[in-house]
Amino acid sequence: MSNPILLLLASQVLTGENFSKWKSNMNILLINESYHFVLKEDCPPVPPANASRTVSQAYNNWIVANNKARCYLLAAMNEVLRTKHEAFETAKEIMESLQQMFGRPSEQARYEAVKAVMNCKMKNGSSVREHVLKMINHFNDADINGANIDEKTQVGMILETLSPAFLQLGQTML
Repeated sequence: MSNPILLLLASQVLTGENFSKWKSNMNILLINESYHFVLKEDCPPVPPANASRTVSQAYNNWIVANNKARCYLLAAMNEVLRTKHEAFETAKEIMESLQQMFGRPSEQARYEAVKAVMNCKMKNGSSVREHVLKMINHFNDADINGANIDEKTQVGMILETLSPAFLQLGQTML
């Protein structure tokens, strides 16, 4: 499974609780594949038999893009959600349905995201870079779930989570 698209689909299967992250990944995927427009635009009317090549091609392009976008969305859902959404004809309808179901961040998700930030501590001997990246990921989760933590506060929180050994090293270098 070396195809980046397949890796992205497999990395984040929609279960409901992870809707914000899943939606972000799907948007990245659809933009990369040039199919994102089907989430914003309605299907053009079926062209008449005597329509110009340009009109017919625009319709056909939308149909192909919608079918692929639908497949990507459905492939990245758990079985229950996939079964519920298979009957939808457009990717836009699928995304609107999911937005209604899971679109608002829950208090529990926000609490869990902020808790992950607060409980993250750098282990002695571990990489500062990896720890900071982990913290940034926690901040992103918190932001996605509706917690607003400004950059200054984030920096302060990261400094508070560094291991005592790292902080002592930093003081001896000053």
